Amino acid sequence: MTQNFIPYGKQDISEEDIDSVLKVLKSDFLTQGPQVPLFEKTVAGYCGAEYGVAVNSATSALHVACLALGLGEGDWLWTTPNTFVASANCGLYCGAKVDFVDIDMQSYNLSVEKLEEKLIQAKKSDKLPKIVIPVHFAGQSCDMKRIHSLSLEYGFKVIEDASHAIGGKYLGKPIGGCQYYDITECSFHPVKIITTADGGLATTKCQKLYKKVHRLRSHCITREVEGMVLPSDG
Repeated sequence: MTQNFIPYGKQDISEEDIDSVLKVLKSDFLTQGPQVPLFEKTVAGYCGAEYGVAVNSATSALHVACLALGLGEGDWLWTTPNTFVASANCGLYCGAKVDFVDIDMQSYNLSVEKLEEKLIQAKKSDKLPKIVIPVHFAGQSCDMKRIHSLSLEYGFKVIEDASHAIGGKYLGKPIGGCQYYDITECSFHPVKIITTADGGLATTKCQKLYKKVHRLRSHCITREVEGMVLPSDG
């Protein structure tokens, strides 16, 4: 008996996509060539952010975002339980402790009401988070405006996990523009909305954060040109 299953993911690769890859393979660059900054600029511009930094995976984008925001040992990172493990593991990579905020049963996104309740209790015990990572589910944005208001009240940073939502909109503007958060991370894994075979990217409006993420992408290696320290291309 034949059984038909809904596929978990199926990429759509056109001849134009294949030709673009072949062009790169025949060029002088296979890694940090001119296509990388072009891709970063294109994605950041589409999202309405000032800067973009491409990395090998969305997991790496989350990790360098946490490092750039100063997450470290003894700090707390909160996220949603309805996500891939990378949203929590990025905190563990930095030596931080991880906790979870329950979801809204209508959207399956992080519940702002539950977040506020948890923040009130955490303030009493002096265990407020340093970073909160809301994760958009199935293209639906979390209530980022309200989360932003809570971040100002309770002093935490926000990393928007938009792995499921690049191309979507929130309050009429593209997701990833960083209007209400510090850094956005998006994924280009084959089961996501856009794929580059794999990969991730972080967007931000903050030049200081951009420089930190860019250096972390290159293992903090820099090069000097006529007395100026520039991010490494390696």
